[in-house]
Amino acid sequence: MKRFLTLLLLFTATLTFAQDISITKSDIFKDKKKNSFLSFSLESDDGGIVTIRSYYSGLGMKLRGYYIQYFNEHLKLIKELDYEVDDKIIKNAFLKNNQIHLIEVETQKKEDKIAINVSSANIGDLNFSTRELLNFSEDNVKNYFGVSIFPLFYNGGFNQADGDHMGEVILSANEAFFAINFDFKNKKQETHKVFVFNSDFEPVYEKLIVKDIKDRLFEYNSFEVDGKDGTIYFLGKSFENDSKRTKKDGKVNYHFELNRINASGETSISFKSDEKYIESLHLVKNDSRLACVGFYGKKEEYKLNGVCVFDLNPETLETNFKRYNEFSEEFLTDKYGNREGKKERKKKKGINNIDFKGVYLMANNDIVVNAEEFFITTHTSMGANGSMRTYTVFHYNDIMAMRLDADGHLKWARNINKAQVGTINSSYTSLPVDESTYFFINCSDNIKKLSADRIAFKQTSSKKSNLYAISIDAEGNFDYKKLIDDKESKVYYKVNNGLANVNKHTVFLLGERKKNGRIIKLDIN
Repeated sequence: MKRFLTLLLLFTATLTFAQDISITKSDIFKDKKKNSFLSFSLESDDGGIVTIRSYYSGLGMKLRGYYIQYFNEHLKLIKELDYEVDDKIIKNAFLKNNQIHLIEVETQKKEDKIAINVSSANIGDLNFSTRELLNFSEDNVKNYFGVSIFPLFYNGGFNQADGDHMGEVILSANEAFFAINFDFKNKKQETHKVFVFNSDFEPVYEKLIVKDIKDRLFEYNSFEVDGKDGTIYFLGKSFENDSKRTKKDGKVNYHFELNRINASGETSISFKSDEKYIESLHLVKNDSRLACVGFYGKKEEYKLNGVCVFDLNPETLETNFKRYNEFSEEFLTDKYGNREGKKERKKKKGINNIDFKGVYLMANNDIVVNAEEFFITTHTSMGANGSMRTYTVFHYNDIMAMRLDADGHLKWARNINKAQVGTINSSYTSLPVDESTYFFINCSDNIKKLSADRIAFKQTSSKKSNLYAISIDAEGNFDYKKLIDDKESKVYYKVNNGLANVNKHTVFLLGERKKNGRIIKLDIN
């Protein structure tokens, strides 16, 4: 009787899960290039869908162009374009009035210039026309960055671009505004220039952000654009005492700085804890709430013990509250088990290698944090003839998920065990919907049983990858279901490259095998 009841409950849960997620598939299409990745998925009000996929080729896997495809609501292909590029990259894209707009950064080497362009087309014909929004050259750089900025151009190149934030483009959640963030190297001062435009590509304001700290001592964390008036929030980590050491005399040797900037002026605050070690913070904002969320360690920032939140007034930046939540006992049992795990927990004194995958501020002001245990190892092996080979392995291990209420208290935290290597079919795509959170992963049908009533999802080859969905409900209980069997699919799905639309409760995945491709839409009802 007990066995029958258990089976009945599992069967009922499976039926409920199946009703939650609908799957729409495109037809199989053929690509000229094998290596493509989903860059953007755009959904129009009439149900139409535009996907933009970047593709690469050559010895250095250089970006060669984008496949732009326009589908109807049933993922039937209407129009497609091979959008070739040379020294140009699409930084963001959006739809407005049945037009697609691509915001691009183009390096014009002959002119020694960087241009910010917008290329626009009707989604029905994809005939693009391009106009320039901004350009930086040796002649006009002083107008943008002021006389205090070092010479930008030398050796015929843009050697002063700082990291990946050269022309970063951030859209507001309602796509009414976008900001272009330029981060330039300046040994003496951290220097950014931000340009804000509305969705008609009219300039709203521009702002030079200069922090009186050496460039190497500042780590840019996060950036948000308000949809009401284009106000931007700029968050970073500043190290102290002219050192990037995280600890000085037994205390935290850094603080976080948040700037609020709009056409009227600038406000800034700083905050820190002398006892908690926070590696980085992530900004989240909606119409009524602004918060900074991160993981913290009690003694080291790389041995993490919990999740923290700083809740701030969006107008004044005054701190409403700050909260540090230790990982729950349930979360630690998920990860380590009971008896055998307690020794390991005590020995490690924290969790290493937690990588943010998504932080979401929900309509009820709950905060959902999804992360993954990610790390890289390097190995050397000897061949039969005595030759040495060094290779790198990417590890995508446990899924970590937690939910905080509007007051910053931990509602639940769960660890989902998995172990994956390589980049082909590893990792996951996540999406929070109301009180539930969904994860989409590739795995084997052989779900491994662990101690303490735990399970672990096992990796398999891309040819045998099954697409699974895992859900966590309002109480922190999780369930899982197979969505697509490998025997029924001509492609495997790149869950490490999925795109989620929180507003429409949809996820788009690219399926590939050799030159075969397919787009699927997962709709959580």
